[in-house]
Amino acid sequence: MSVNAIDQALIGALANDATLSALAPGGVFRGVAPQSVSAPYVIVDMVTAEDMPQLQFGTAFESLLYLVKAVAPGTSAGAAQSAADRVHVLLQNAVLSISGYRCMLCQREERIAYVEINDSSDLRYQHRGGLYRVMVDPV
Repeated sequence: MSVNAIDQALIGALANDATLSALAPGGVFRGVAPQSVSAPYVIVDMVTAEDMPQLQFGTAFESLLYLVKAVAPGTSAGAAQSAADRVHVLLQNAVLSISGYRCMLCQREERIAYVEINDSSDLRYQHRGGLYRVMVDPV
């Protein structure tokens, strides 16, 4: 099966939410946002993926860990935290619609919060979100 379908389901669940779009008007991106984005945005990036084998029948299920975070420029974490809070509402215990899979689990395992400083411009970026475990059963 395709990890891309799982990526698309996660991104779609976030990108199609009007409330999150208002909180993170820069958009939702896989891996990295375009350099031109200056408004708060959301990043979805797979950290690990593991296939759980089933004797003589291939893959029993897949367990994937995603970093999902809101990023906002500035010295205050408020915008990033508000967007991250909405991401959590959308993903915690979500039943994602994934082509070729049945979603078994979607839960946050860890929170993340840090500040990134651009050395050349002294611009700060607030990062807030978490590591989300997604477990799927190939159908």
